[in-house]
Amino acid sequence: MQAFLKLLVCVVAALAGIAHGQSPQNDALRCRSATLRPGLDFDFRFVAGHWFSLPVKQFWEREVDLRVVMQVEPINGTPGEMKRVAHRLQATQPVPLGVSGEFNFPSAVSLGIGEYRSSWRISDSDGRSCQGTKVLKAQLSRKERGIDVTLKPGEIVDTAMHMFRNEEALERPHLGSARRLKIFISLDVLGRRGRVARTRLVHILPHIAALRQLGRSQSFNQFSVVAFSFEDQRIVARQDYRPTIDFSPLTKMIQQLRPDAVDYRDLMRGSEMEFFGEMLAEELRLSEIPDGVVFIGHEMNFGKRLPSDVLAGYRELGIPVAFFDGSRFAWTGAMGKFVRAMDGREFALRRPSDLAKAISGFESRVQALRPQ
Repeated sequence: MQAFLKLLVCVVAALAGIAHGQSPQNDALRCRSATLRPGLDFDFRFVAGHWFSLPVKQFWEREVDLRVVMQVEPINGTPGEMKRVAHRLQATQPVPLGVSGEFNFPSAVSLGIGEYRSSWRISDSDGRSCQGTKVLKAQLSRKERGIDVTLKPGEIVDTAMHMFRNEEALERPHLGSARRLKIFISLDVLGRRGRVARTRLVHILPHIAALRQLGRSQSFNQFSVVAFSFEDQRIVARQDYRPTIDFSPLTKMIQQLRPDAVDYRDLMRGSEMEFFGEMLAEELRLSEIPDGVVFIGHEMNFGKRLPSDVLAGYRELGIPVAFFDGSRFAWTGAMGKFVRAMDGREFALRRPSDLAKAISGFESRVQALRPQ
């Protein structure tokens, strides 16, 4: 399937409320929808939507061209206006006869506190369709009470567009010289069963939120960002050092990656570590040496340590290093091993409150090693 499919794929951990799509019997597109109930993300917005699954066999010898429309409106006294989100998913060539499995992809919005009705419809180029409706309620839990939610009650925004919004430049007069932060973002996810699933909207929300908070740091005034993929073994997006982080180029990185899932054993050929070592050398030794390095992403259950002499050379640089790990499981992989070899710290991003602790812990480390 990896040769012809270019669909968004993510792994959603908080799925509930299975609802089967319905359409006329003679014109049916078989699909399932699981509701992603509103949950507070790392940017303190409620993310909600649907996870769709369509059997592949109904597209045998057809070109996949799907139009997905989701309409969300406030109800039961919640203020605000209706929001319509639409996107198109296409394959590069017809689906071969006999291919099994499912096409899986999400559609999501970000919400303020309130109650909403979400209606969705999926149609293909042959006129087949399926649709469904679900009520969504966004509210703070007891543990979340007191959190200042980013969006107003009843406010609805496109998750992807809002996620990649740019920030205004901050003044840092207390920094008399350039203080450089290098940020590496990994775009791969390894699930419980050892299968690589490409990072998509739900998974990348903590990544972008962490990137945004690091861009507001008072310990640095120059930022370089490297978004990369172990599976594709390439850098997908890159920014040289500048006073602000430009989020707009990152909007393309999701579409540039293959969405298929592969067994992680396919990656254990050593080439992923070659790529990792070459990337580190290019970014940390052959360009401006940073004053801090942060890895953001999901740890992978593969990867050996870099050679001892190579690690010794990096340790001599004395760079404060941290790893913001969004994994749900305790994997040991390339990024974690490198950070530990550099006497750096690892921070688990399980809840939105973890991000604030990670930022504070890393900045304390930077201040101890490289005081201003």
